[in-house]
Amino acid sequence: MRSRHVTAAVAAAITAASFVVAACAPVPSTPTTPVDYSVCPNAGAGQVQVAVVVQGGQVSSPPVVCVVVPAGSTGLDALNARAQRIGRVAPRLGFGGAFVCAVDGLPAAPDCSESTPDGFAYWNYWNALADGTWQSSDIGAGDRVVTQGSVDAWVFGTWDFATTFPEPPTLSGSFATLTN
Repeated sequence: MRSRHVTAAVAAAITAASFVVAACAPVPSTPTTPVDYSVCPNAGAGQVQVAVVVQGGQVSSPPVVCVVVPAGSTGLDALNARAQRIGRVAPRLGFGGAFVCAVDGLPAAPDCSESTPDGFAYWNYWNALADGTWQSSDIGAGDRVVTQGSVDAWVFGTWDFATTFPEPPTLSGSFATLTN
């Protein structure tokens, strides 16, 4: 009878020891693949995919982010969706909401279209044409309705409009090129 108790006690100790070893074993690490934000999420019914390009801002921000927004959304809606997708602060607006003052927190509040000795520092808004070339937007982002495959761009810089003028983004304006 005594040997049965000893055997049971040894088996319990071995089981407990195995459990402890298993519980304390290091978890193998798996490398994480960085998210490629230029790859478009799937669009559902009544939604469109829009590529948003941002240049001249935070170095750590992805230059191209594809977002899905409801059909009928504006360029400002797409810019807000970009911020949400990559975990950045929403764009800061000024002049009664008619002007994008900051993207990804640049420039810091309260600056908005700051006048500097070199000119005006601000975010210039661009739209891609069907052939992939860029056109400086002639309407505000809150008034531009985006469609499937639209490409909007925001370029931060300083221009004096006498010797320096806003330059278009350096990336292609082709939706297929940017999102593949």
